Amino acid sequence: MSARIEKLFWAAATCGIVYLCFVYLQAQAYQTRAAQFVSRPLSESRSAPSVIGRIEIPELKLAAAILPNFDLDSLRKGVGHIPNTAFPGGLGTVGLAGHRDTFFRPLKRISPHAEIRLLVPGGTYHYVVDSTEIVTPDRVDLLAIGMRPELILITCFPFDYVGAAPKRFIVHAHLLSASPDPVQPNIAEAPNEVSSD
Repeated sequence: MSARIEKLFWAAATCGIVYLCFVYLQAQAYQTRAAQFVSRPLSESRSAPSVIGRIEIPELKLAAAILPNFDLDSLRKGVGHIPNTAFPGGLGTVGLAGHRDTFFRPLKRISPHAEIRLLVPGGTYHYVVDSTEIVTPDRVDLLAIGMRPELILITCFPFDYVGAAPKRFIVHAHLLSASPDPVQPNIAEAPNEVSSD
């Protein structure tokens, strides 16, 4: 009887490892796709892309694909754009969400004045962090259109909480210029791995 239970546990562990490898490889494929997508001129972009850009925070060595939604499948592959919020460089607030135990884990070390880059086919938009705060999940008012173009990053909090976290960690940043830097051909060489810190 114990041998059968041991085999069952080994089979479950093997399935879990295979699944984690699949998720990791899928996320890496989306990071590569994002790097290739944003290095193209706007005129060559697809009308309904599987990625809309890439977020980079050099201070944290964070780089991730931005996907057009923030459902569970999207958040396994990258960072999700929150529907009904502005797109990078647009008027209003850009809302991006990510998991605290994958792509947005490094946010626990973010500091005021850190640079955040949003790379899209039209160029690179630069944001600067103003502040962070911890709120309850019902604070959807944070995504309301403000007087200036802003970026809101959202992840669950506490970072080391096991299970469904009770709060949200919010990063507030403002756009430096409505005109993006031009598309650079070497964007595809940007780091595409997430720090495990």
